[in-house]
Amino acid sequence: MRDGSLTSKQYAELASPADLMQREWAPCRYHCPVHADVRAYIEHAAAGRFGAAIDTIRDNLPFAAICGRICHHPCEANCRREDVDSALAIREVKRFVAELQGAKGSTVRKAAKQDKAKVAIIGAGPAGMAAALDLAKLGYRPTVFEKFPFAGGIPATAIPKYRLPREVIQIDIDWICAHGVELVTGVEIGKDKSIEQLKAEGFSAVLVAAGLAKSRMLPLPGADHPLVRPVLDFLQEISLTEKSAIGQDVLVIGGGNVAVDAARSALRLGAKRVRMMCLEAEAEMPAWEWERTEAREEGIDFINRRGPVEILVKSGKITGVKARKVTRVFDENKRFNPQYDDGDVTTVECDCVVMAIGQMADLGFARGSNVKADARGRVEFSPVTFQTSDPAVFACGEIVTPPGSAVEACASGQRAVKAIDLFLSGRAIRLSDELPPFIGKIAPAVGEKVRQVPRNKVATADAAGRKSSFEPVDFNYVEAAALCEARRCMGCGGGAEVLVDKCAGCLTCLRVCPFGIPKVADVATIDSALCQACGMCAAECPNNAIVSRSKPARDLATRTAAILKDKPGQVIAYICGQHASAEKWKAITEVPEVNEVYVTSTAGISVNDMLSALVNGASSLLVIACHEGADRYPNAVGRIRARVMQAKSLIQEAGLNGERIKLFELA
Repeated sequence: MRDGSLTSKQYAELASPADLMQREWAPCRYHCPVHADVRAYIEHAAAGRFGAAIDTIRDNLPFAAICGRICHHPCEANCRREDVDSALAIREVKRFVAELQGAKGSTVRKAAKQDKAKVAIIGAGPAGMAAALDLAKLGYRPTVFEKFPFAGGIPATAIPKYRLPREVIQIDIDWICAHGVELVTGVEIGKDKSIEQLKAEGFSAVLVAAGLAKSRMLPLPGADHPLVRPVLDFLQEISLTEKSAIGQDVLVIGGGNVAVDAARSALRLGAKRVRMMCLEAEAEMPAWEWERTEAREEGIDFINRRGPVEILVKSGKITGVKARKVTRVFDENKRFNPQYDDGDVTTVECDCVVMAIGQMADLGFARGSNVKADARGRVEFSPVTFQTSDPAVFACGEIVTPPGSAVEACASGQRAVKAIDLFLSGRAIRLSDELPPFIGKIAPAVGEKVRQVPRNKVATADAAGRKSSFEPVDFNYVEAAALCEARRCMGCGGGAEVLVDKCAGCLTCLRVCPFGIPKVADVATIDSALCQACGMCAAECPNNAIVSRSKPARDLATRTAAILKDKPGQVIAYICGQHASAEKWKAITEVPEVNEVYVTSTAGISVNDMLSALVNGASSLLVIACHEGADRYPNAVGRIRARVMQAKSLIQEAGLNGERIKLFELA
């Protein structure tokens, strides 16, 4: 059905035009671990529809607020706009929307009945809470048991508050619990009660989402000193109290994001000097580049290609770490296999060591149960069925997967729910990994025609001031910046589709397309990988032979009809999203009260869209457009001018006042 093979009948049989999008995803959606519909929620945000935006985000991603702060954003890393100017700041737009709307600004979609089996979840981190939400939506009765006094898992207990404030975490927790998820904190499974007791209490299945709760340590001489701190213990203590025993000269051993968190936290606790020592060269370090940059700005130095041999202790105090040169970290197959030069050993002075070399599972929850450990010390587990050695006990998240991110943990929890649902329904557990293909890179010839717009930077606190406080180091967008950034989205995959049985091959689409994308032989074809979703071809096709992949037919007519149903005779304004939430256009129009209908651009408003507002009962219609060159699409203003004139002419021919439709072009 791609590139001109869709008929009117096939289109009419679709449950929704969005079904067209399922054939081929934008790369941002494809590479998101939970496959959030990035294009859709960014489009909502671009038009100021923030409620619709957060609901679209949360359709797939329950931890929207948390991921707005800490997600490693693979969506952004695969943004096609990177080949035009720079990738869209997807995470920052998500953060703005999630924190603006809060927990109560997101729609709660509870199951009509929540009367299915009881399911216990061990661990209230992203994997466990995401699973609990999906279970509740399916009508199950999930109860989450968490050993800490609050939910959130590693994000709440180990990610410092300067990166992730606790009130942001609570937004997601409150919204999830509103769906009928019972949260029990301060209860440690394996200590306060066992898995077998949970079964005896009527839980038909148990999901282990305990994460990697213990720090790995190196068995070095001197490592038993009390100021050799396991990183999770160190960070958890800070999270709970903003205090921790520490020295003045701190050495963090490790090169990942958790190590960076520990180093930056040590500064904030008052350490005079903080350094990080790791096996990798800086380019090989697993910590994200922006984490390393911010750490260096705060005065943290990196000691690369050194591996610890001994913690040096004199008179009961740590004096340094003896370290040898690393000659290689990975072998020719890119497997972790470090090699050392024992003839090159130095001493790194310090009085405190934080060991941040990785995390491991704490299997205390399995005491007294049939859940077994594998050779690696993790839960014995089937990646196909998500079941452990006990068929009624499932597992998800980092307790069974490689260490990852919060969004990856959510994805694991969501897949585990599908397995649990099949199990409790008495069906065989078969999970499909099949996904639609995704659109490739933007063609250079098309990219050259896309209007270049600088990325809106996120403001950060001054390094000298921020390193002495656990206050957030970066700031949320203001609304104007969020709107401006969202409008940089190119709407990949949401463009035009030709209904071949209606197409007359008249060349109109080719004539009006500012990107030169349609090809016309007997009928027109529009390559979805090239289309920029401006909507001009659909708005001007004389046979209505072109439809949008991302919007339902007669979208504006439906939206205006809904507004005017209860209040006919009102003024309707079709407003380019460039002016969303702006007061200036209201003053210029001199109309005191209008009903606002935002669109991404006026480029896609058709004559029929304008006439439908009057037919549906509007007293008049205002079209609020941008000045030439300000709209996201080339030639958009010229095309809407011509269409407004045509619409005015038509209503005048019908004996009506042509001034019932007015166009305003604003800066």
